[in-house]
Amino acid sequence: MKQYNYNISSIENLNDILHSEEITSFCSFQSQLIQIFSAETDNEWFQLLGNSIRNVFPLAVIVGATSVGEIYEGKILTNSTLILFTFFENSSLNLYSYECKPGSEETIGKKLVNDIKSLNIDIKGMLLLSTPISNDSGKIFNTITAFDLNYPIFGGGAGDYANKRNTLIFDGIHCFNQGVILVVFSGNNLHIEILTYLGWHALSKEMTITEIGEMSVKTIDNKPAFTVYEKYLGIKADDNFFQNSLEFPFLIYRNGQIIARTPFFVNKKDGSIQLVSDVHVGEKFRIGYGNPQMIIKESVHIQNQMQFFKPNAIFLYTCICRRFLLQEDINLETLPFNNIAPTAGFYTFGEFCSNNKFNSLLNSTMVAVGFREGAKSKDLKNEEPLQKYNITQNSDPYINQHSRILSRLLYFINETTKELEEQNQVLKILNEQKNEFIGIAAHDLRNPASIIQGFSKLLEEKIEDKYKEYTKIITKVSSEMINLLNDFLDISKIEAGKLDLKKNEINYIPFVEQNIKLNSLLAQNKKIEITRAFNLSDQILLIDNEKIEQVLNNLIGNAIKYSYPNSKILVKVFKENELIVTQVIDNGQGIPKNEINEIFHPFKKSSTIPTDGETSHGLGLAIVKKIIEGHNGNVGVTSEFGKGSTFYFTLPI
Repeated sequence: MKQYNYNISSIENLNDILHSEEITSFCSFQSQLIQIFSAETDNEWFQLLGNSIRNVFPLAVIVGATSVGEIYEGKILTNSTLILFTFFENSSLNLYSYECKPGSEETIGKKLVNDIKSLNIDIKGMLLLSTPISNDSGKIFNTITAFDLNYPIFGGGAGDYANKRNTLIFDGIHCFNQGVILVVFSGNNLHIEILTYLGWHALSKEMTITEIGEMSVKTIDNKPAFTVYEKYLGIKADDNFFQNSLEFPFLIYRNGQIIARTPFFVNKKDGSIQLVSDVHVGEKFRIGYGNPQMIIKESVHIQNQMQFFKPNAIFLYTCICRRFLLQEDINLETLPFNNIAPTAGFYTFGEFCSNNKFNSLLNSTMVAVGFREGAKSKDLKNEEPLQKYNITQNSDPYINQHSRILSRLLYFINETTKELEEQNQVLKILNEQKNEFIGIAAHDLRNPASIIQGFSKLLEEKIEDKYKEYTKIITKVSSEMINLLNDFLDISKIEAGKLDLKKNEINYIPFVEQNIKLNSLLAQNKKIEITRAFNLSDQILLIDNEKIEQVLNNLIGNAIKYSYPNSKILVKVFKENELIVTQVIDNGQGIPKNEINEIFHPFKKSSTIPTDGETSHGLGLAIVKKIIEGHNGNVGVTSEFGKGSTFYFTLPI
C-alpha cells in the first residue's frame, strides 16, 4: 500500500502529477482510492478533476467533498484543493452513491445496507461522505449501523467556508448537493484502525431538551432553544450565529460517552436551532467549550495508539469547531500524525464514527483513521511515544500562551460551576422541603377552613340580630383563606414539578366568552363593564380547560381588582403566526416600571393596591406563568403607570 498527497493549484498541475513516474508506477496495483477535498463549491471544478484522473486511472474509485479547511502533511491549509492517492496492492473497493433529499434518508440508508449485503465479502471498513446541512445524515448513518455491521465506519460531512448551505460531495462523475457516498473496503491483508476524541469541557448548568423538530431543537426547559445562547453567551440570532456559537456545542452523555452537538443555524421566528446530528427529547446536556490543553493531551494519547498500529496512511476527519478554537495552534494536534505516516484529511461539518465503542454522527471531534496492508512494519521513523508534542513540554515557555490562559480560565469556570451546583443542590433540597411543608400545611388547613366557612354560611341564614354581620365577616375571611390555601397547594405542586395537565381539544372562542360572562357578574359589584374583541369565531386548541380557566379568572380578576369603579376592561383574542394571543386590557392604575420584571415570581406583587380593598397574595401570576409555560406558551405584560396594563398570554395552535 502506498499513499501520496498533493496540494493542487490547477488542472495543469494535476496533469503533471498524474503523469509523473511517482504516480504512474502504481497503475498496476489492484485498487486505487482517490479522495478530493476542496474549498471550491463549484461542480465544474470537481468534474474537471475527476475527468483528468479517470484519463490515467479509469478504474479508480474517486470521491470528494467540499471542506472548511484542508489537512496536508499534517498541517492545515485554507482555500485549497487536496488530492489523496491511495494505492492498494491486494485490497478491493466498491463505490455506492445516491442523491438523498430530506425525507428519503431512511430509504437510502436501507438501500446502502442492501448494497453492502449483496457483496457477500469480508468487509474491513467503510468510508462515508454526506451533506449534513441539506439532509439528515445522522438518520442515514443510524439506519446503516442499526444492522449490527461488525466493521468500522468513518468519514465526514461536507463543509462550506461561507456557511451558506452550499456543500457538495463527488463520486467521480456526479456532484450531489443532497447526497451520500459510501466506499466499501475489503481484503485479507487490509487493516483499519479508527480512533476519536473530543476534549470539550462542560460550562453551563444542566439543561433538558423538551421539544425537537426535523434536525432541530425547538425548546430547552420549555423555552425557545435560542434563548440559551442569547442569555448565557450574548449571541444574536443573525447571519453570524454559526461563527459565534460553534465553539459552544451541547455536551450530551449518551451510552457511556460524551458527545457534542454543534448549532448551525437559528430560526428567528420560533427560536429553534438547527443541528446536523440527532438529539432526543428528555436528553440532558450542558453547553461546552474546548480546552486546548486537554485536546493536545488527548491527541498525544491517540497518536501513540496510532503509532502502535503502524499504518501506511492516516486520514483525519475533524470538526471545524476545533480549527476555530485552536486557531494558529491547530497543527499541534494534527502535525504529529504525519511523523507516523503520510497524513491528510479535511475539516468537516460532522464526523462519522462507528467502532467497537459506539456509533454516531459526531460534532466537535476528530476521527483519525489508519490504513495498513499486511503485517506491521518494523522500520517506522519513530518508535518512541510522541510525548514531546505535548504543548506543556515545549522548550519555549512563552509559546502557545493563549492556550494555557484558556485552559486556566476553563478550570476556574469548572470549579466555580461545581461550587454553584453544590449550593444549588442544597437550595433545591430546602425548596423541596419548603414545598412539601406548604403542601401539607395547606391541605390540612383547608378542611377546617371549609368547615368554618360552611357553618358561618349556615348561621347567616338562621340569625337576624347583630351577630349576622359577624358571620358575614367570618364567611368572607374564611373564603379568602381557602383561596389562599388553594394557591399554596397549586404553587407547591408546580414548583415540585407536579403540574399535571389534562389536555383536551376545546373550541377556545366560546370557552373564553363563557368565562367573560361569569367574571362580568363579579365586575358588576364595581360597575365595571367587560367587553370583548375577537377576530375569529372558532379555534380548536389542545389545552387543559380547567387550568386555562384558572388563568383567565386570575388575569380578569386582577383587572377587576385594580380597575376603578365605572371603568371598562377589554378582552381580545386574535391569531398571530401559529399562536393564539389572549389580552386582558384595563384602564386601572398600571404597574411601576421597576416592578414589571418581578410580578410573575412567587410572593412578588406590585406596590399598587386594589381599588376597593380586595386582597392579593402575590401567587396568582406565578401560577399563571407556570400553567402557560406548561402549554408551551408565553405570558407577559405591558403597562404604563397611572394609565393601565395589558396582560397577555399565547397558546400554540
